[in-house]
Amino acid sequence: ERGKGLLVLKVGTSSLMVSDATSQRLKLANVARIVEVIAELKRAGYWVVFITSGAVGMGCIKLGISKPTNLRTKQAVAAAGQSQLMRTYEDLFGAVGVQVAQLLISQADFLDKTHWGNVKHTLFECLRLGLVPVINENDTTNTEELRFGDNDNLAALTAVQLGADALFLFTDVDYLYTANPRTDPDARALRLVEEAWALKVDTGVGAGSGIGAGGRSTKIVAARTATCAGIPTGMLNGAAPERVHGFLRYLRVAQRRAAAPPSAAVEPVDEPEGTLFCAMSVPPSRATDTRRWILALPVGGELALDDGAARALCGAKSQSLLPKG
Repeated sequence: ERGKGLLVLKVGTSSLMVSDATSQRLKLANVARIVEVIAELKRAGYWVVFITSGAVGMGCIKLGISKPTNLRTKQAVAAAGQSQLMRTYEDLFGAVGVQVAQLLISQADFLDKTHWGNVKHTLFECLRLGLVPVINENDTTNTEELRFGDNDNLAALTAVQLGADALFLFTDVDYLYTANPRTDPDARALRLVEEAWALKVDTGVGAGSGIGAGGRSTKIVAARTATCAGIPTGMLNGAAPERVHGFLRYLRVAQRRAAAPPSAAVEPVDEPEGTLFCAMSVPPSRATDTRRWILALPVGGELALDDGAARALCGAKSQSLLPKG
């Protein structure tokens, strides 16, 4: 029923809006390109789930104010902006023959397994009906203590929840770099990351756009979450959303190459224009709903290991952690 596959696409505020000293405004042409790419993917047979930021930013544009710092004001501005954001999406998607459905999610929906399952079933039913679910964190009621933190995290957890075939994170740069290219001339682009969990890069202080909540560091965390669940993750420039097609071609060829005998010839393919975080191999027995839900739970507390347990976990053969240790 999933057609060619299920994709989760996430776009941040920096790809939707531009902010300068005098005003904020919508990048209408860029938003339209993203919408057109999603329509192309649907016509090609993919199921697409769209995670979007921008409620607060759109509210600031609507009200003619700068981004608020007070929580209550931010919630009210988000309430004003969310309806405007969805109206924009309704109009643009409707122009290319795609119908959308809105879901506002809070972390509380992921803390309870029943609620988590309800969200999952609703998303799948929307997809079966031919809709593109448009998901945003519910900034109108969420507090700093109980929120996903950024939509990169929400996108990764949604991809894990649905068992997506790929996750794509749109940002405002072409690649992930070993250091901040704006300040370090030796920074080099990373096109293929084999092990996201082991990646160590300097993302730079203040790597976000200033009008959004995320940055390069949040995308690395999201990529670790998704790839640990067996989901390849692409990070690419939101100003060129059509590069998603290059990622999909690369993943299809890589999949055929992995399934083919060693002597078989597989067509060459260029690396995608962006950074691809490779998925870890996850046995089907571990891809259960309970394990996917646990991955969505926030981390709290500390775990202390004795010397024997530490040696076992760091050994060549990965051992289980016993309560005694």
